[in-house]
Amino acid sequence: MITSPDLCIVKLSQGERIPESLATLLDPADMGSLHEYVLPAGTEVELHYHDFDEYWLFREGTPSITLNLPDGASKTYQLNPGDLVATLRGVAHTLHADHVLRYYQWNGEIRPGTRSGHLLR
Repeated sequence: MITSPDLCIVKLSQGERIPESLATLLDPADMGSLHEYVLPAGTEVELHYHDFDEYWLFREGTPSITLNLPDGASKTYQLNPGDLVATLRGVAHTLHADHVLRYYQWNGEIRPGTRSGHLLR
């Protein structure tokens, strides 16, 4: 179980690696889901969660990311190119930038019975 949203932010650009405490919580990645995503400036992304793990690796832009844990703990982060967000299933998240964002996105393997799409609390 995740106890802090800080665990989901990995500053790869600063030499950080995914800590073991996060790695043990993540399902295996589905690299077939990997794609580049371009989010237009000012796009509003609703606060949502998934029944699967989701990853974002930023290439261009400095997004503001908000993560909300199921227990209500919440934190907003300012990220840079080279930063990774590993949102565990059930962690609500949103992002925003007043400029174009380019990032790679992929998800963890989909478990049987997993709901698809954006889920709202």
